[in-house]
Amino acid sequence: MLKEKIIGLVEEKIAGTEIFLVDIKLSPSKIMVYIDRPEGIKIEDCVAVSKHVQDQLEESNILEHHELEVSSPGMDEPLKVLPQYRKRIGKEVNVVTFDGLKHSGILESADENGIVLKEIIARKEKGKKEKSIVFNPFSFTQIKETKIAFSFENALKS
Repeated sequence: MLKEKIIGLVEEKIAGTEIFLVDIKLSPSKIMVYIDRPEGIKIEDCVAVSKHVQDQLEESNILEHHELEVSSPGMDEPLKVLPQYRKRIGKEVNVVTFDGLKHSGILESADENGIVLKEIIARKEKGKKEKSIVFNPFSFTQIKETKIAFSFENALKS
């Protein structure tokens, strides 16, 4: 019930903007709201959403027992909603499917049905190393988790 109320308040505040809701996590003492936007979330966006939600929840004394925090999801958090996937097109990601397999590659596309991952497959054939590029489609029902492949080397290129 509380989560649905917070979702409604956040969506009310971000309506008509490029900001999208990623997730809400509740603990006994904390409410965590994760938001993002295609070009990256700004601190002002987090403050505005936080103030809106806080003002509405204070009327019902909900924040008496909870701390409210609004932020972007961290780089190590899995992708959860389609706008996050769209934001990461062209980036390297790691996908774990429900059958336990891990796939790494470039996120080529994302739509309501799933994603396409460009993978480089290395094989040894007749003593030679050969690489081939495979475009693997995954439906969201196949995906257990998708995370951004982050390395120090990639961070230096950005």
